[in-house]
Amino acid sequence: MNGGGAESRKALTLGLVLGVSVMAIATLAVVTIAPLIAAELGGLEHYGWLFSANLLASLIGTVWGGAQADRHGPGRAFLLGLGAFVLGSALAALATTMAVVIAARALQGLGSGAVITCIYVAVSLAYPDRARARIMAFLSSAWVLPALLGPAAAGMLAELASWRWVFAALVPLASLVAVLSVPSFLSFRKPPTARTADHGPLLRAALLALAVGSGLWSLGATSAPVWARVLALALAVGVAPPTLARLMPPRTLRLAPGLASVVSARGLLFAGFITVEVYLALMLTGLLGLSSAVTGLVIATGALVWTLGSWAQARLDGAPEEGLPALLRPLCRQRELRVRLGVQVLATGLALQLLALALPTGAALAVALVGWSAAGVGIGFAHSGSSVLAFERAELEGVEPGAVSAALQLADGVSAATSTGVAGALLALVVGQTGLALGLAAAYGVGVVAVGLSLLAAARIGPRPARSSPAVA
Repeated sequence: MNGGGAESRKALTLGLVLGVSVMAIATLAVVTIAPLIAAELGGLEHYGWLFSANLLASLIGTVWGGAQADRHGPGRAFLLGLGAFVLGSALAALATTMAVVIAARALQGLGSGAVITCIYVAVSLAYPDRARARIMAFLSSAWVLPALLGPAAAGMLAELASWRWVFAALVPLASLVAVLSVPSFLSFRKPPTARTADHGPLLRAALLALAVGSGLWSLGATSAPVWARVLALALAVGVAPPTLARLMPPRTLRLAPGLASVVSARGLLFAGFITVEVYLALMLTGLLGLSSAVTGLVIATGALVWTLGSWAQARLDGAPEEGLPALLRPLCRQRELRVRLGVQVLATGLALQLLALALPTGAALAVALVGWSAAGVGIGFAHSGSSVLAFERAELEGVEPGAVSAALQLADGVSAATSTGVAGALLALVVGQTGLALGLAAAYGVGVVAVGLSLLAAARIGPRPARSSPAVA
């Protein structure tokens, strides 16, 4: 363990919190300004790729960053990750075509995946055990201010100047993270028990990203030769499922009871939320004609309520049942019930977004805001609750916590990348035939289907098994 004394740890703590905040700002800000990017550069048919490319690249960055940190310490990977993020942000700010913005978003994803992974490694290296819980709380809170200010500020900056300045503003922020954090990161020594190079997980993550990306390309590339699209789709169908299965707990793709269904439910509910969030901004600006600033406020509401929902479910976890209404008491004892409740509330909130498409502007905004608040509460309950439940079931099933953490992140990223990409392909197809409203309905439908599958997975989790003796044959 290294990282200097108390003063250097103060700078490191500030840098870590700012690092998470910058990644959060980038995530939420791009959701707000994406409709403006598509309007200026054209290519609405590639709208989903603004997010799918970032999410798929982030998977590779996460696996690569973790492997580098295990072998060499987190310093080099953190520095290269920040460099990729800064380069991607600058490239997006200067882009003149949608293709360049998508490539820039992929660079941002590679960088952010490595940076976030290295930040959590640094917590274990730089701080004593008694301080880690406090630092983790700081890192969790680092999402609150970006959720409150990021989308609205991005919307106002895009209106007053240009969406390009939103990307440009990320460059000095990430540079400040480097000034505060890189000296401490570079001081971390190589782990004394560093493993020999194992490129298997990284190669599988890259192959998975390639397979999923080729499948999404085949759905949206309507002008490409049919043989090329069929070949790309065959690659996706033949390679993605078995590769994903090797990276996940056993029988995850089959929605097996226990840990497998927890991981599946978590990835699918996250996919549903992110998919509707991505296209909600397009509905508010493109269909209802609202400003980017108002759109940012609506997006921020969902992020803030997500935090409140997460805190609420944490308060229920193991809370004393005395004085609670009878309906709430099982939620204190059974984490799987909190996950199911959260998914059900999330499904209700997303369904309201479909209803908003059929209403006039004022009513549509009100219904969208109420629905998005409900969706935020639901995902706050279910996403945080599923993380805790996953580690509980992993302990009972003898699965290493590191493998569970990686599986949860992988489930989120793959599911969200796939659903946003499929939604984008459907949007482009339907808009050309019937108009934006029905195109958005098709995109929302992908998110609703993902949450419906999450409901199925959550129902298959099952009650907590006893730790006792093996079952009788």
